[in-house]
Amino acid sequence: MKIEDMVSGKNDNEEIGIEGLKIPVSALKNFMKDGYEHLLPYGEEKTLSMWGKTCTGCFTEQEIRERA
Repeated sequence: MKIEDMVSGKNDNEEIGIEGLKIPVSALKNFMKDGYEHLLPYGEEKTLSMWGKTCTGCFTEQEIRERA
């Protein structure tokens, strides 16, 4: 999934539900600023894998919320 498409038209105070995770839009926008472009949810593990041209990582819901 493209992060840009997910946050388009949403304000920073909103949250997006992804595979049972509640992710703040502001956190996703901060990941985009760091170069992340795509994400893949892993519902059972409650993590999101994110990557871009120069970065990659797997984050828990708590780690993502800390970026908000």
